[in-house]
Amino acid sequence: MALSSNFNKPFGDPSNYPPAAGDEDIRALLHRTADESAVFKHQFPPRFPISGRTYFGGLPTAPADFRWPRAPDGTPYSFMAQVDCAELPDFQLRKFLPASGVLHFFVNWDVFDGLDEAQSWPNHVVLSRDTTEPCREVRPPDDLPPCYGASNARFYFPWLEHTDRHDYPRAFARKAMTMGVVRTFAEEHPRELDGNSAGRYQQIWEEEQAAELARFYGDPVIADALPGPKDDFAARRTVQRPTTTFPAGWIDIEVFCGLFLKEVLERGIKQIERGKDAAGQPWPVDPAAVRAAYENALTTANGWIERSRSAGLTSPVPEADRMAFWSWLEEMNAAAVDPITDSRCARVLNQLSWKAVRTGAHICLSASEAASSLVPEEMMGELRMEHSVLVAGKWPRRAGRHQMLGAGRDVQGAPRRHTLAAGDPLLSDVLLLQLDADWAVPWMLADCGVLQYWISVSDLRAERFDRVRVTIEGH
Repeated sequence: MALSSNFNKPFGDPSNYPPAAGDEDIRALLHRTADESAVFKHQFPPRFPISGRTYFGGLPTAPADFRWPRAPDGTPYSFMAQVDCAELPDFQLRKFLPASGVLHFFVNWDVFDGLDEAQSWPNHVVLSRDTTEPCREVRPPDDLPPCYGASNARFYFPWLEHTDRHDYPRAFARKAMTMGVVRTFAEEHPRELDGNSAGRYQQIWEEEQAAELARFYGDPVIADALPGPKDDFAARRTVQRPTTTFPAGWIDIEVFCGLFLKEVLERGIKQIERGKDAAGQPWPVDPAAVRAAYENALTTANGWIERSRSAGLTSPVPEADRMAFWSWLEEMNAAAVDPITDSRCARVLNQLSWKAVRTGAHICLSASEAASSLVPEEMMGELRMEHSVLVAGKWPRRAGRHQMLGAGRDVQGAPRRHTLAAGDPLLSDVLLLQLDADWAVPWMLADCGVLQYWISVSDLRAERFDRVRVTIEGH
């Protein structure tokens, strides 16, 4: 049987292959993609009151005639950030942005849900021009959906899912930002290189980009995470404090109790109904007694939540209440029928305490000067990492790489646009703003993803920011 004539040439003519590239060739191609970007850095620790008109989260600061943008069906967009153009640093592409006024950046959550047409809905970006009238914080619409959208908020604020009132936040924490200039390089492997050079290009890109980022952000912060619960045999059966002051603020109690409700309702009671533990053994011996104990614990947890909200979530917990709360945890652990399966056991309570102290510290840090004083000293090292773009060591939770213009993050390869500096008239889109997944806000954008605002060259020159398109990519 005769073989196909293509059998001996499955990959085409080798003479047409891209040439192999050495490190110097790769580095030269990398630097040819360089653009200057305006980048953003968190203020840590934050200073109150937050001054200036450039910040992330919170609510827009705008003139009295500001109109909150909405989707075609009337749903209000969520506010993400704003940039005072007068505060922008001088960089290569600065001339293409307005000399004054404030750019307000919004997002509609249908983009996160995968609705492609939502990417091009108008008014994701609004330009407020400077006027003689003073600007003010804009009151949000009464029908503004919660952060991440009504259908997704429970995944990002799990402690609120089973409370009597689903008071999901409708605005992110307001975070002051400082701006600087950094050279950014295209992350995509250039077509001029052969495929075998792609891995080496990525390595050199990481080295060169990290060096450029360090010029503005400084040397990487050393990893300094809050130690987890002790794990020896005796400690696993003991309720442990994640920090010496826990619970310092009422938010710690609300978060803990909300997570405890979720644990009991979604796992504990269902475990009773199943009648078996994880090993398939009958559990519990007395289902009615454990169920009654769970119901009593749920009532107590709801009572603590109401007390927290009445006292003010970012207010300090009096010592008597702190001790009473702690006694409740120890009593539940003592009454647990086993140290693994029971939702009241120390193993579960310790996990919830650590989650509560981390969440509470983030909320208090951004709320006010008084609230930030409640952040436990043991949490400051971890918070410093989460407010830093560069971290030395294995630590996945860090600040995002936010920028205006230049070469942005390439997560899933779309849309790969050239910037103005590329000089290619056939490619007309530029990256107006990139908002990265960021543990400091916190912003959980897809799975460690990135939200990018794209605008055509012609629309940018005409200041038609109402035509900006948005994309969200994640891993």
